[in-house]
Amino acid sequence: MAEIANSRPITRGDVEAVLHAFGGGGQAVLLHGKTAQGAPADFLGSHGSIRPFGGSPWDGAHFCAEDWHVILIADIEGGDASFKHEDAERIMNGLEISFTLDGNPLPATRTAIKRFLNPGLFGLQVAYYFQQGQIMSPSDLTVGSHRLEVTLVDESGQQSFQDGITFFVDASGTGACA
Repeated sequence: MAEIANSRPITRGDVEAVLHAFGGGGQAVLLHGKTAQGAPADFLGSHGSIRPFGGSPWDGAHFCAEDWHVILIADIEGGDASFKHEDAERIMNGLEISFTLDGNPLPATRTAIKRFLNPGLFGLQVAYYFQQGQIMSPSDLTVGSHRLEVTLVDESGQQSFQDGITFFVDASGTGACA
């Protein structure tokens, strides 16, 4: 199990940046910077993100109880050069994403649909994205094991994706907080 630890505390501002700047400014930082430390894209979970993908760095990971976190998922839609913002809106507005944390529904905020600045990462020429998630204060996640699940339902009402992880929150001075 991985420990997702940082050399400095993760703040509310850090996780708000992860939620809102993932595919835009966060991608620019990763593509053009020499370091990903604190980059808003936070692909590897090193700066507060918890993404519910089994088999990912988040599955079985340990987080520090003193830090802020953001539970989230991104949707990226795109195609060739003819793919437009309106195409992305039509697809994305038909999606319903829901989270459960420890068996309880977790309310989430959806960001605006924005241009994804690295479409080639997914073999696309043009792409757009949104993220949906919930910012979690240090008091929102208790020390111990947690189960996070996500379900995506498409416009036809069919479940098109479901996944989940187990993650751990470590007490001050232990594990990810050491």
